Amino acid sequence: MIAIVVGALLLIALVLLAARRAAENRRERDRLRSEAAGHRQEAEAHAIKAREQDQEALRERERAAALAAAAEEQARAGQQRAEEERTQAAEHRAIAEQHERAAKEQEAEHAAATEEHERAAEERKRRAAEAEERARREGRAAGFHDEQAAERDPDI
Repeated sequence: MIAIVVGALLLIALVLLAARRAAENRRERDRLRSEAAGHRQEAEAHAIKAREQDQEALRERERAAALAAAAEEQARAGQQRAEEERTQAAEHRAIAEQHERAAKEQEAEHAAATEEHERAAEERKRRAAEAEERARREGRAAGFHDEQAAERDPDI
């Protein structure tokens, strides 16, 4: 009988120990479930935040692509404008050189014409001096002949 009582007590102790352990396990599972639910909520919040940040990153990439395209277009337009300016500058230089050559040619023509006019003026001065000299000689000759005529014909 003692063995039965001891066996029963042992059995009761084992049942109590098993019940206690089952209660501890249940409490641990409930605690873990609660923690897991918290972690799930936190994971869901992080997933939502990650999706929002992905969307924001996508919008930023789109904005960056639009800005890069605009910058590229501006660069092309700037290069085209610079090329047009260089072409126009080259044309202006060519025109300026042409005007410079024309001015030099006109200057040379005017200088040649001036020299020609100066030579012609000198020639005319020389001829005028010769004509004056001839006129003086002719005047002296006329005076001489007047004197001669007066000597030969005193009545005149």
